[in-house]
Amino acid sequence: MSRVFFTADHHFGHANILRFCDRRFDDIDHHDRYLEQCWNDTVRPEDTVYHLGDFAYRSDKDAARKRFNRLHGTKHLIVGNHDGPWVREMGWETVEKMADISVGGQRIILCHYGLRVWNSMRHGALMLYGHSHSRLPGNSQSCDVGVDDWQFMPVDLPQIRARLATLPKLIVHDDTDESGLDESSGLKV
Repeated sequence: MSRVFFTADHHFGHANILRFCDRRFDDIDHHDRYLEQCWNDTVRPEDTVYHLGDFAYRSDKDAARKRFNRLHGTKHLIVGNHDGPWVREMGWETVEKMADISVGGQRIILCHYGLRVWNSMRHGALMLYGHSHSRLPGNSQSCDVGVDDWQFMPVDLPQIRARLATLPKLIVHDDTDESGLDESSGLKV
């Protein structure tokens, strides 16, 4: 049975990410090999992976393509701010700025950036993001799936749900639903 994983912010080839995010590796080659190993130790060839952006940056293009081809799974890209045209053309199954998917009946909104509001949030939809490198706190319905937050491993929905259960409850401070209709007055807002 195939599984679905989420991850973000690998920054393959980006030497400065070691310093920016305090990733404790000897050099970028060691970093990249380790992250590739983490991916392939977790993901089987028949699995699906949604990468929520910043796959490779300032990398040797040929080395990054070879690494991409060695990574297990059917890979989908949610474009991040560092995913240039050559990254988007690596052979991803899909390339999108955002996605609205369902995994095991759970609706999930995917974006590189952490959103404060998203479609169907009032109806239990989750929001997964990257970009923040563990600096943007989540809540009971949203979290960062980037490698800096998950010990460099892709994560599945049960792991995400376990993390969400430890986070503060999502609180909505108005009386409107996401359709834009204020149910108390019947007026569009």
